[in-house]
Amino acid sequence: MPSKIRLRRLFKPLIKGLAKGCSKIGLSPNGATVIMLVCSLISFFFLVYFKAYFWFGVMVFITGVFDGIDGALARLNERETKFGGFFDSFMDRLSEFIILLALLINRWDQTLWFLIDMRFVVFSSLFGSLMISYSRSRAQTFHKGNYDIGLMARSERLFYIFLISLISTYIGFLNEFLFGFLILVISTAIYRGIKIHKIIRIAKIKPHL
Repeated sequence: MPSKIRLRRLFKPLIKGLAKGCSKIGLSPNGATVIMLVCSLISFFFLVYFKAYFWFGVMVFITGVFDGIDGALARLNERETKFGGFFDSFMDRLSEFIILLALLINRWDQTLWFLIDMRFVVFSSLFGSLMISYSRSRAQTFHKGNYDIGLMARSERLFYIFLISLISTYIGFLNEFLFGFLILVISTAIYRGIKIHKIIRIAKIKPHL
């Protein structure tokens, strides 16, 4: 059963309003997806080359917004296609990789509490994030259903990075926040894997009526 705790529900009115505006100027769903990727690239440059944590966070937030707009545009204009779904998913993974790569480079020579290598923290977070998304898409090839299970889905991950970037601009503690991100992401990946295993196992032994 999919999680009911999703930020996209909170931002749904904003996304729908922006999608209507983008539709009026002729922006296609795939065009919105490309803009989403470009925003992630801009966030990369802000962090890696300028160490501008505030603007990095802002661009991550905009990346998340356009991640919602592309799907809303497709539904609004009835332009949902299999290629569009694949393109959106592929670009989602690529944009998230770019954002976490920026954090990996930024934290490259740092440690947390003089003990934990931040390269390990960010790389493990990247791995966990990919596993969260992969487990959902892979499960759907075995059994129909919505496997959007657990706390840290893509929208929540991007929003968390957005928040900690802004907070760290003023009070610091980015390493601590990133360690918290790692715990949440890995926990979600494990939880989703366990729940998916249970759902598919029950479906296999359920009698056909």
